[in-house]
Amino acid sequence: MANRQYRRKKHQAVDSMPSSFSLEVGKVVKLFIVIILVFVVFYFLTVYILEKGDSSSAIVDTTPAEADIQYQEILAGNSFSMRDNHYYVLYYDMSSDDLKSTYTNIVSTYEDKDNHYAIYTADMSSVFNKQYVSGTANSDVQDVDYLRVAGPTLIEFENGRVVDYIEGEDAITQELS
Repeated sequence: MANRQYRRKKHQAVDSMPSSFSLEVGKVVKLFIVIILVFVVFYFLTVYILEKGDSSSAIVDTTPAEADIQYQEILAGNSFSMRDNHYYVLYYDMSSDDLKSTYTNIVSTYEDKDNHYAIYTADMSSVFNKQYVSGTANSDVQDVDYLRVAGPTLIEFENGRVVDYIEGEDAITQELS
């Protein structure tokens, strides 16, 4: 009889105790479901936000826009090493809106001409170009180490060497006209 009760208790203990394996599998499945739900929620939020932001049209226009030809801004230290054989570099302070619009117009008008040389601009208000700004200009410059600009200046380069050094808005306008 003792043997029978022992078997019954042993059998009840095994049946009433859930297996640790099935608990672990249940936890993993629940975790997997939660992760999938989070991804699904973020996916739909992203799609909703993107569609809301692009409410202007349902069809995206993939036609390329007309290219704007613009002059290129360079660092003054690169003036002597441009790839073009013959080019201009216009040095001026772009922090002034009046000067910026004036010189932008001058450059744009020059670039509209048929046979023109490449033209680059250097913003002398940039911290990277401050070492080339001086109270006294060096019009005999032949090397970037001796480049000094006192105001609006246009330098013409040919094969990396200075051909002409022009200072002042009127003289620059006349040269590029």
